[in-house]
Amino acid sequence: MFTLAVASAGVAFGASTAQAAVIIDASTQAYYNDGLGDLAPALGTQTSAGGFSLFPAANVSGGDPTIPPIATAPDVSSVTNLGSWLTNAAPTGGTWSAAPMAIPSTWAVNSETAIVYAINAGSGLSNVHIDLGVDNGIYVWLNGAYIFGAMAPGGAAITEYDIDIASLGAGMHYLQILREDHGGQTGYLIQMTADRGQVPAPGALALLGIGLAGLGLSRRRTR
Repeated sequence: MFTLAVASAGVAFGASTAQAAVIIDASTQAYYNDGLGDLAPALGTQTSAGGFSLFPAANVSGGDPTIPPIATAPDVSSVTNLGSWLTNAAPTGGTWSAAPMAIPSTWAVNSETAIVYAINAGSGLSNVHIDLGVDNGIYVWLNGAYIFGAMAPGGAAITEYDIDIASLGAGMHYLQILREDHGGQTGYLIQMTADRGQVPAPGALALLGIGLAGLGLSRRRTR
């Protein structure tokens, strides 16, 4: 029993602790769709709870609103060029890139673009935190479920918006983003961090093996 207790302690103290890792940043490749054009003519009548358009008219002709976190997702189901993208899988159809590619931090003024990040969570992620900056608006889904939206004039700053997610289960996940612009300039920044699951250090596993072997030996001697 004493040997097994030491081995267990060895695993506890020898295990590597969960550490925040950068999962997504400006260098992360993703599926990209820059074939949407200006969605305002088709979707501009959709409004926030405060009555602001979720897709204001081009060149700030429909105003330049500041909209706090938008509770309800915009309905983009009529946008053919988006194909099938709000799912727990890579996007298909539409005007998506065939494979993940570098994501530009700017895009054509008065147009919308979409991004899908494929996230391999391994054995799982916890304390997931996303920092975002955009000029002008942004709508965010995770595995097809809407989680955030906001809009503001001015440039993009990484401290503009943040999203906290308790955890992501093991395997693949898909972060879907729609970027909106209605005049002036465009800009986009993102960083996602998370704690990876604990993994026993090699030395701890070796100690556990020695401990179990010792336990077996002590049991044989007491027979």
